[in-house]
Amino acid sequence: MQEYNIKIFRQSRVLLSLFLLPLLFLLSIFLGASLNSIIIPISLMVVWIFISYYFSFGNLKIIIKNDNELFFEWEKKFIFNYKSIDSVKIRDIKTIVVDNGRSLKKIKTIDHTIYINNSNINSNDVVKFIEKIKEDNIRIIDSWDEFKEKGYLKMAYFINTIILIISFIVFIIFTILKGFNPVYLSIFLLFIPQVILYQKHIKSKIQK
Repeated sequence: MQEYNIKIFRQSRVLLSLFLLPLLFLLSIFLGASLNSIIIPISLMVVWIFISYYFSFGNLKIIIKNDNELFFEWEKKFIFNYKSIDSVKIRDIKTIVVDNGRSLKKIKTIDHTIYINNSNINSNDVVKFIEKIKEDNIRIIDSWDEFKEKGYLKMAYFINTIILIISFIVFIIFTILKGFNPVYLSIFLLFIPQVILYQKHIKSKIQK
């Protein structure tokens, strides 16, 4: 029997936490102003960060028994527990989706998909699990390959191109109207390299 301890996060829960954050921020500011206290908004934000982390992240144990079946066990929480995952035979696994060699996104079987989405914090067990799965000659793809199989890759390339063009146009317009500003340049350089990297990566996938 082999065990792999994986810290995961649910994107839907992270998005929900981020969606509610502005509302909580406004509420905390209102309460702080009403009670003339800065401690209240700070305390509320600290509590919200803790709750969001507890709500969004979890610990999943993947157990391989007799080299032929996977079992999934969630670490129990006081609240916000995750839905249990049924065991699966290794022979039924057709594909696993892995990004950057250590981000296990999905385990796809004959008839359903198991979503993992591990955190990169303490991801050594994830790498070991992926290496173990490779021994069974299971197909490994990344998220862009999956996009390509679904027919979404060219659309993603088009959208990324539009974002890239608009970003340059906006930066040039701001520079002309407001003059050169190091702050604008810093914001621009914060995300543009990643967009360009996506562009090159998507293009390489399309050309395969």
